[in-house]
Amino acid sequence: MILLTAAPPSRQPGAVPTVPVVRPLAAQLVGRGERVRVLVPESEREGWPDGVSVRIGSVADPVAFGAAVPGASRVFLAGLVGAPLGPLRALTNALISHDVGRVVVLGSHGSDFEQEISAETWAWSAFERSLDTRGIGWAYLRPTAVMAHTRVGGYPISGSGMVARIENREPVYEYLPNAPYAFIHERDLAEIAAHTLLDNGYQGTIDVSGTTVSAAERLATLAAVLGTDAVIAEMTAARATERWRRERWPEDTIAVMRYALPAFAADRDNPALREQEKRAEALLGRAPRTFRQWAEEFAAGAGDPG
Repeated sequence: MILLTAAPPSRQPGAVPTVPVVRPLAAQLVGRGERVRVLVPESEREGWPDGVSVRIGSVADPVAFGAAVPGASRVFLAGLVGAPLGPLRALTNALISHDVGRVVVLGSHGSDFEQEISAETWAWSAFERSLDTRGIGWAYLRPTAVMAHTRVGGYPISGSGMVARIENREPVYEYLPNAPYAFIHERDLAEIAAHTLLDNGYQGTIDVSGTTVSAAERLATLAAVLGTDAVIAEMTAARATERWRRERWPEDTIAVMRYALPAFAADRDNPALREQEKRAEALLGRAPRTFRQWAEEFAAGAGDPG
């Protein structure tokens, strides 16, 4: 049996929406004949494929996780990026005590930019060491932004909840709207997650991306497929910071946006991102889906709202 966890959208750095990834992942695993259990918030109780066992609770709650993990041979651990990691020790002990054989963590690139070892990085290092000591295989699947955030909100700030603004005919406020930003379609990420979960050969850190597409391009694409007009309002860095603070985005997330958007604008041929795109293509065996494909699926009602 495979346990999948998910959490509501988060505004913390690197915390891509997890429910829009876990839903298609569950469907893919069931389609391959796997038994699947999910641990999800109450808001996500309904709509899972037939045969999926649904447990309600938070992955960050040791009691809820401890009740969901028995019988699982593999675990997809999503929803802990940006969450308090105090319970990580209890969660790790639960994985060990219930003889889980493999764990794939939906992670983030945050540790790549640390000036020093953060408490979060320290905690994940202990997690890795503990699993290694017990012979439990693990991997970090680290995506760039997930396209579904355009609908469900959450990290990153650029384009977050853009669909709602278009539908309400509100301006979309963006800092550096023409800067390319790295995204991956959640269904592609789910397919890659299935590969890494089921194949013990994937170890360590696996970085993937689908494409780079600017906020202006995303807005124009959505407006075109929805058959409506949309207006983008460009902000300076100072005005963006002021607006984001009013909207209660975390200071760490604001700092990431103020760093990442100018960095992407300055280096449009980013070698690291090209490598991540190639890795995704190799894992998928095809080119990753584009944002236009995401928008057309959403407009046709095929997009999973998470």
